[in-house]
Amino acid sequence: MTRRRILYWLAARVALLVVGTIIGLIWADTSDVAGMIAVVTNIAGGVGIVALLIFLAVVTRRQRRTA
Repeated sequence: MTRRRILYWLAARVALLVVGTIIGLIWADTSDVAGMIAVVTNIAGGVGIVALLIFLAVVTRRQRRTA
């Protein structure tokens, strides 16, 4: 996987985290389902961001070693 593709996925995960936060702020008080969606998207976004940052560091380190 290239650095560019990792950065695109990282941007998608950040967008997922933002959407989950917006859902949580707007609708979580009025609906249990919306609150659950917000929690799940925030967890998935956070875990995905951490995993992609680790993957980005590994790929960058490998590219520096080969260059």
